[in-house]
Amino acid sequence: MGLIIAFTFIALVIGIISVASSAGDWRRRQRIIATPTTPIAQASGDCVVEIKGKVVAGEQGVFTTPFSGRPAVFCRVTVQEKRSRGKSTYWHTVVEEVEARDFYVEDGSGQQARVSPRGANAVLDKQSTATSGTFNDAPPNLVEFLQARGHATTGWFGLNKSMQYLEEVLAPGDQLYAIGPSHREAGPPASENYRDSPSSRLVMSSTGSTDPDMELLISNKPEEELVSNLGGGMKIGLLMIGASVIAGLGIVFTGLAH
Repeated sequence: MGLIIAFTFIALVIGIISVASSAGDWRRRQRIIATPTTPIAQASGDCVVEIKGKVVAGEQGVFTTPFSGRPAVFCRVTVQEKRSRGKSTYWHTVVEEVEARDFYVEDGSGQQARVSPRGANAVLDKQSTATSGTFNDAPPNLVEFLQARGHATTGWFGLNKSMQYLEEVLAPGDQLYAIGPSHREAGPPASENYRDSPSSRLVMSSTGSTDPDMELLISNKPEEELVSNLGGGMKIGLLMIGASVIAGLGIVFTGLAH
């Protein structure tokens, strides 16, 4: 009985921690569900807006990602090293860097929105571009990348460290989902090729707020996938709490019966 009580208590604690840690994601999920998608041309620009479309390079152009060499408007690279603690292993982040350029979003409504991704909560597909280990050397460009930042791919006796090199990329032509604060600025000047230039342009940028209700969230994932993923931690936590409560009541009633 003592072992059952211990497991029930541990499950309850884990459930509470899971609910608390996923509260921000749950609020993001609820905001996404409650906010309808607005065509860019119809967005007033004075409130939180949700848009969907394709990424178009802006005046700042694109840059080349450091690992895969892809042209991008946003890239987050992460280098992780496998380490040990007792009998368990874990991935320790050695380097994490973000590079970003302002870009446009085209949704076919007749106007483009400008997105400034610096400071945004970017939820992107994470791809492993390379790994290295004891008998697997890291590619030369990745060795140089780490050396320039004061890190090495080898450890004791020159043996390769177990490392993985991850990239999250947003490139021209990618599908984009964005939700966050917006405003309108003066539109592009009229030209012979663009006689019907809009008088203003929708702009979405980060306000620096850590409030999940006010942040700029951008993603190359479909809205439905975001909603599903953001609700996972809360659902698991609530299930563990519910199971713990039921198990606890069972223990109490069993004790009373005896």
